Amino acid sequence: MKMTKRYFTIFISAVLLISVFTSCSAPENEVTQPAVTTAPSEEVPAVTATDTVTIGAAGDVLIHRPIYNGALQDNGEYDFSQVFTAVKDTISEFDYFIANLETTFGGTDGRVYSGYPLFNSPDSLSTALKDAGIDCVMTANNHTFDSGTEGVLRTISTVKAAGLEYIGTRENTSGKQYMIKEIGGINFGFICYTYETIIDEGYKALNGILVDKEAAGLINSFRPHDPEEFYTELQDNINKMKSENADVIAVFIHWGEEYQIPHNGQQQEIAQKICDMGVDAIIGGHPHVVQPVETLTSSDGTHKTFCVYSLGNFVSNQRRYLMGIKTGHTEDGIIAKMTFTKYSDGSVTMDSTEIIPTWVHLYYENNKAVHSIVPLNKDIDENAEALGLTKSSDGITEAKASKERTEKVVNYKEEN
Repeated sequence: MKMTKRYFTIFISAVLLISVFTSCSAPENEVTQPAVTTAPSEEVPAVTATDTVTIGAAGDVLIHRPIYNGALQDNGEYDFSQVFTAVKDTISEFDYFIANLETTFGGTDGRVYSGYPLFNSPDSLSTALKDAGIDCVMTANNHTFDSGTEGVLRTISTVKAAGLEYIGTRENTSGKQYMIKEIGGINFGFICYTYETIIDEGYKALNGILVDKEAAGLINSFRPHDPEEFYTELQDNINKMKSENADVIAVFIHWGEEYQIPHNGQQQEIAQKICDMGVDAIIGGHPHVVQPVETLTSSDGTHKTFCVYSLGNFVSNQRRYLMGIKTGHTEDGIIAKMTFTKYSDGSVTMDSTEIIPTWVHLYYENNKAVHSIVPLNKDIDENAEALGLTKSSDGITEAKASKERTEKVVNYKEEN
């Protein structure tokens, strides 16, 4: 209870009067001591955890022709649900889940569905992604412009209609290049960029295709060999996210060399620069293989950043027998799990990270190919049937080989 000034004055006067009478009546040979007044202590409340949120990030959703042919039903519709059946329970364990949409929804008005080199997938893929538990897709990558300007805009409208959020592109240049998302009491700032193909100075190109002026400002992109403009723009966006009270900032970036397992010096240099900007996580993709994971330290030693150089493929038809790289790494991927905690004093920390290996299991059912994403974070033998690994003769063996490959590449120990 708060004491008022008036009653406090009366109280002090009474104490002084009593002290005077007491001192006058004391014997002459008794030494009296002044009264000691102890100020009431204010109890400092303990800092406690108030919110905990887990974020998941997965790699490339790369829909080659055999994948959408396998999803074609007798009624002419496309059903991609089997792709996500085995991984759906794992995705459900996250509070928010992001994957890279490395295709477009350009529709069939003047176009056909296609795989490599110009990806255009059935709209029902967006529904399957949402039904699998995926919340957000990255829409900035080297295949973003495969269906032209119309495809860029139609992809946005299609994912929105499915209930998905997106980062990396925008509907108009007045829109934000980033997203602020409140998840479980924590404000996250997400932003996504893709590298550009170098053709001509002054022109933006993706996948070797010149991007017209109408679409150029709708796609977050950068020139990896001349990144200074990118650094300036990214820092500006980071400042904006912080001004909008972002507790955590994650940069998703399409970069590197395809099918190269070690990350290159350019990735390392860009990652260090982004770390120095104070972001909490850098999540990379594009090489179609898993690349190493590490914790970076800012140049001034004050900040650490969780960095995944490449998540690999979440789903694709890049089988080892089709690829120049015959090691099977193009069949592998990882889910990066990040756990954040907010405390009663307003601070937020990344409390733990975990890497969940995945493998694309190809089997045949009713004479159709099924590409199934299989999480490999549980005992493979004990969970083989539940994960659908018994639907092919080599499912269990190949899953174990995939897990071993990924663990060697990642060379990563969880940090708490």
